[in-house]
Amino acid sequence: MVASVAGRVAPGEAGGRAAIGPMGGRAAIGPCASGYHRAVRFALRILGWLVAVLTLVLALATIGGRLGALVGLAAAVAATLWQWLWLPRSAHAAFVAGRFALAARRYRVLGWVAGTAVRERAALLSRAGCATAIGEYAAAEALLATLDATSLDASERAVWLNNRACAAIERDPQAALALIDEASALRPDVPALQHTRGVALLAVGRVDDAIAVLDGMRAAGELPKALEAQRCADLSRAWTAKGEAAYAEDYRQRAAAHGR
Repeated sequence: MVASVAGRVAPGEAGGRAAIGPMGGRAAIGPCASGYHRAVRFALRILGWLVAVLTLVLALATIGGRLGALVGLAAAVAATLWQWLWLPRSAHAAFVAGRFALAARRYRVLGWVAGTAVRERAALLSRAGCATAIGEYAAAEALLATLDATSLDASERAVWLNNRACAAIERDPQAALALIDEASALRPDVPALQHTRGVALLAVGRVDDAIAVLDGMRAAGELPKALEAQRCADLSRAWTAKGEAAYAEDYRQRAAAHGR
């Protein structure tokens, strides 16, 4: 299960695969220089936004007087709320619903207008999750490679590791399991990470452990519809591997029902 950073760590929690970014991230220019450049970039973005909204207010005031100024002020407030509240929430909602192309577009805009390093990293990690969910592994890998892993906090690193594990499951399931074990240790409360771990356990042949993990995903409550459909589909595969056709068929039907 791929993950984004917007809510729970998976805030990206709706299906697909993820990409592997190199463990060390890109080479740094030097912490002081790169930190200074980032600070300048974010300061310029915030300044640019302020200039844009002030220009809008002044332009409308020139055209329409006091009424125009009020309209411009209202538009500026609405645009700011759109950027800081509606856009991240709508991007996350699209991700959870499995609408990855739409979510990726919104996360890209979030990255463009981000006023802090945290918001920029969250948008980039979420875009990587979207890319892997639709099978664009090279694109996701390129995004993950731009991150310095040492700069990530626990939640961000959990997403980063999870997305790398998703991509590795088919190629190297043991390596994928090691990655997702590390991610799960950082955020054991996130169902999407538990899902990835269950799939990795299934891939290495630890079927009973996989079933236990997948069953435990609902311990904290109901799951998003897309994630529940994936969980049921993987439980169907697990019970098939154990030769339990009735259980497998039951979960297959559940997956189909949640996937509608």
